[in-house]
Amino acid sequence: MVTRRLAAYLLRAAARSWPAELRGELSREWDAELHVLAERGERWRMLRFAASLAVSRASEPVADRPRFGARACRTAATLLLAPPTCLVIILASGLLMNLAVNQAFARAQWLADAQPSMLTVLTAGLAMLLARLAYASAVRGARTGPVRTALGIVLPIGLTAVGAEYALNTTTDDLVRVAPALLVWLPGLTLVLHLVGVLAVRGRTRAAWWVGVLCALALADLAVALMVINHIPGGPETVIDGVAQADTIDRISAPLWLVTSLTDSSLGLPRPTPSEIFLISDLVELQPFLYLACTPYALAYAVGAARADRSQADQLTIRPVRS
Repeated sequence: MVTRRLAAYLLRAAARSWPAELRGELSREWDAELHVLAERGERWRMLRFAASLAVSRASEPVADRPRFGARACRTAATLLLAPPTCLVIILASGLLMNLAVNQAFARAQWLADAQPSMLTVLTAGLAMLLARLAYASAVRGARTGPVRTALGIVLPIGLTAVGAEYALNTTTDDLVRVAPALLVWLPGLTLVLHLVGVLAVRGRTRAAWWVGVLCALALADLAVALMVINHIPGGPETVIDGVAQADTIDRISAPLWLVTSLTDSSLGLPRPTPSEIFLISDLVELQPFLYLACTPYALAYAVGAARADRSQADQLTIRPVRS
């Protein structure tokens, strides 16, 4: 029976992930359960039983394992729904900002100039709330390891980002405009999340957070800078008879372009100039806010999954082996 052979192969693979002194007893228990299911003709349950053992981590005690299906569904739901939720966060922040400005504009006209900063603060606040929910889900989700966790986080984010840009832009040139930034940000975010997971699973949680936040900020800044450099010429602006001859941006202010795109400000520095700020904000549009909305959730999930792995490994270490 092909189903029985496949299930037996999965059980052998599962046994290899356990310490040698436990493999014999566990293999006998699993084979007995497999035999009972095969006698009943329950092929689907037999495959699900073997697959759940094959993908579960060896650090999890057999008696305490939650059902693989429930954990896998929770993990898949979190990883697939969180990126669209980030887009909802950006939209909700924009609606809240417009509501606040419209209500208080007559009494506080300065709010009109603070709209980008308000949008940034609201997006960051809602993103932190999503990050807390993602962390709780990661602790209870399926264990996959730092590499697969990083890929599981980034792939849905990438699909969501491409889909959002496709919906917002009408021409191929508009999509090509954001391609270099995404090609830098998505692989870079994968590497950052893998590094965060490795540090967290080793118990260096504080270092994982610091490395994750700093590297993610540098990566987002690099993505924005690359988009601007690819589409707007460099060098100081050429003015003849008071008229600018071309749209240019001096590269000296490149490290500030992420902050500029999020706040519409140069933070009091001479560069970028007001005209350069307009060019940057008009070009990058959604991308900086997408980075801001997705990064907290991604880091929180990576740290939560890694810390859960370490906690279960510690439980196995202190548990006495039955003779």
